[in-house]
Amino acid sequence: MKIISFGEILWDVFGSERTIGGAPFNFAAHAARLGAESYMVSAVGNDANGRDALAEAGSLGIRTDYISVDRVHRTGECSVTLSDGKPKYELVPDTAYDHIPQTLPRGGFDALYMGTLAMRSPDSRRAFETLLKYVPRREVFFDVNLRGRFYTRELINALLKDTTVLKVSDEELPFFGKGDEISVCLSIAGSFANLKYICLTMGPKGAAVFDCASKTVFCSEKPQSKPVSTVGAGDSFSAAFLCGLLEGRGIPECLDRAVKLSDYVVTFMGAVPEYNAKELLG
Repeated sequence: MKIISFGEILWDVFGSERTIGGAPFNFAAHAARLGAESYMVSAVGNDANGRDALAEAGSLGIRTDYISVDRVHRTGECSVTLSDGKPKYELVPDTAYDHIPQTLPRGGFDALYMGTLAMRSPDSRRAFETLLKYVPRREVFFDVNLRGRFYTRELINALLKDTTVLKVSDEELPFFGKGDEISVCLSIAGSFANLKYICLTMGPKGAAVFDCASKTVFCSEKPQSKPVSTVGAGDSFSAAFLCGLLEGRGIPECLDRAVKLSDYVVTFMGAVPEYNAKELLG
């Protein structure tokens, strides 16, 4: 199982504390912990934060072959504040992940993961388009992760054209249309022919998966844990669902494992806490 993730590596700064982050980084770390050969296409600065980020990536099992060191721009940072356990983000502009160089990873991949934040700059957008055009893959997983003003409808629609699995939160779903969840998912599925599944995360209400071909909805049980922080929870959900899908598991099992992992992650401050995947998920 070989997965490549495109996008930001940054440090989430909580007051005087800092934690390595960025949705694609968190996803890649969880994918590695779940048994995938996990690569990233990204960039860090030629600074202490960049060196520490590469060390963190290596320690978490992320392959760093395609993470570039930018000698002009600093490593990404994001100021994070929590309100009732939910994060609010203030992102530093014009950092290394805004200038990811075009690169062609060797061989094919089982899946390509993408978000929206790193697409805010022309350099990284071109790098992603090169990756999308020339690198073979079976699935394209899109976690929209709408952040501040760093996205447009044009960008989202362009990325959805190649997407096979979409993950969206209940807070993000109104961006895609009005009406109940099933109506909006039907509308999305009808507009983008390559879509197979839409994953909808709903916080304490659990999650659901919409099968675009059969128009079937699979629903999870409600998570049981009391959240300490939801930072990284969605990324762990994405990794568990996609890895399960690539392993050939059924959608109900993929959904159950994804909710179970994310419910564990919210009990920690960090986005990628220690865990044994087999012991936790079975």
